[in-house]
Amino acid sequence: MERTRLPEGKMKWKKTGGGSLRLSNMRFIRSGQVFDAYPHEIPLAFRDVVICLSPVDEINAEKEKKIDYVAVKANAYSLVSRGIGYWNVVDKNGKVINEKALRKDKAEELLKSLEV
Repeated sequence: MERTRLPEGKMKWKKTGGGSLRLSNMRFIRSGQVFDAYPHEIPLAFRDVVICLSPVDEINAEKEKKIDYVAVKANAYSLVSRGIGYWNVVDKNGKVINEKALRKDKAEELLKSLEV
């Protein structure tokens, strides 16, 4: 299996999860913090707790060359059952978007409005 190729320039990242991490240049990054860093500065062990926030088109425009890598869809929402007949709309990090549990038809409406 081949690793995903990332562009060479600095990109915006967001740290998710608890605790903090130390980048290779000795900067501390706390939970929820947005920071700029080169991909090689982030340790491989922490690649699952950081999210790239830089849009793919913006990165490609800066480099003016085509780079092959997988882009994560920014609006990745899904429905999760909360009980019999009730649903939650959650984002890709598992955060519930709606305030109260919704019926399926209302949850689907919310999901469609978020993905537009």
